[in-house]
Amino acid sequence: MSTTEDPSEKFMPPARAVSLPLETLRDRLTPWLRERFAAPDLRIVDIRSPGAAGVNNETLLLDVDSSVAELNGVDGLVVRLEAPTTLFPGFDIVSSYRCYEVLQDEPVAPTPRVYGLEQDETILGRRFYAMERIAGLIPADNPTYHQSGWVKGLPVAERTQCWDNAIRTMARLHRAPLEKFGFLRDMGVGTLQQQMAYWRRYYDENGVHDALLERTWDWLVANCPADAPEGFSWGDSRPPNMIFRGLECVGLLDWDMVSLVGPECDIAWWMLNDLSGSSKVGRLEGLPAARELVRIWEDESGRKVRNMEFWFMFNLYRLGSIMRRLKGFLASLGTPPEAIGDMDRVNTATSILTTRWGLGEGFGVGHWKDVAPAIDA
Repeated sequence: MSTTEDPSEKFMPPARAVSLPLETLRDRLTPWLRERFAAPDLRIVDIRSPGAAGVNNETLLLDVDSSVAELNGVDGLVVRLEAPTTLFPGFDIVSSYRCYEVLQDEPVAPTPRVYGLEQDETILGRRFYAMERIAGLIPADNPTYHQSGWVKGLPVAERTQCWDNAIRTMARLHRAPLEKFGFLRDMGVGTLQQQMAYWRRYYDENGVHDALLERTWDWLVANCPADAPEGFSWGDSRPPNMIFRGLECVGLLDWDMVSLVGPECDIAWWMLNDLSGSSKVGRLEGLPAARELVRIWEDESGRKVRNMEFWFMFNLYRLGSIMRRLKGFLASLGTPPEAIGDMDRVNTATSILTTRWGLGEGFGVGHWKDVAPAIDA
């Protein structure tokens, strides 16, 4: 590698490898699935680990052969295993399963149907659940969809329509009934006060003082909206957690950061992740800018966004905290040191906050002026 190359441009986060042999998993899952579906003829035709499924979970893709009616029309199964370590302490596999379980019976937005949670760790050595595998395409995560993949290959008009559908799907998800998610309050991650406390603990557990994040935390405490309405918040709201068929979103995934702090949190997180993915290569033509994204969301939801400056600052604080923890997390999974370099210091959160506080021009991966239009909107 030449001295002028940026290691981050070559960095490909590893998918979380399944830590048990696939044949062992097949042997142990087969009787469990046969009992769950009351289908003694059920066979696992193929079992594999996906090539890219994020770093926080262990995931299996199953093709099954069975005459059971419940699986008619299902493209396959996904088994999600509780990983030995997690990037988000406090969010466990049970809470993820319960979110799917509630949402599958709500008409707000499409999610996979779940088929069973197993908390007996003697079967696979950890807890797990099974759910429907939805056929479709997922926008590229790394390299980002701005750089490669099927989204980049779409004609501009179709790309615009695809993103319009995605934002409207997210807006419909925000109609999910709060009364069915009381378990998030019981877990201590539901309300704004609980989320503030959670992310402060998260930062503190990293064990490294960061002047930018400390200043941002002080601002958040001083500007926390007393009248912020509660609402369902997806948490990790971004296109790589969506499944598309054609130009329509047919599935939403991932509840590792779910809460009840409201939709503005999701809108800000979506924008920051989109900005991060496009900072070095430029945004794809046809994707809505900040003002247009807000307009689409408001049109679908029937209400105006509120307190957007607070939610951008909140998400910059948690993104900065995550990037600090992620460096050590990836190192523990065997990522070479040269691949993760300065990611805890040079990232979208620190770049934007540097410009927000007038401390410099950032690192070229985000500027406060990039998010200001959404706040003005």
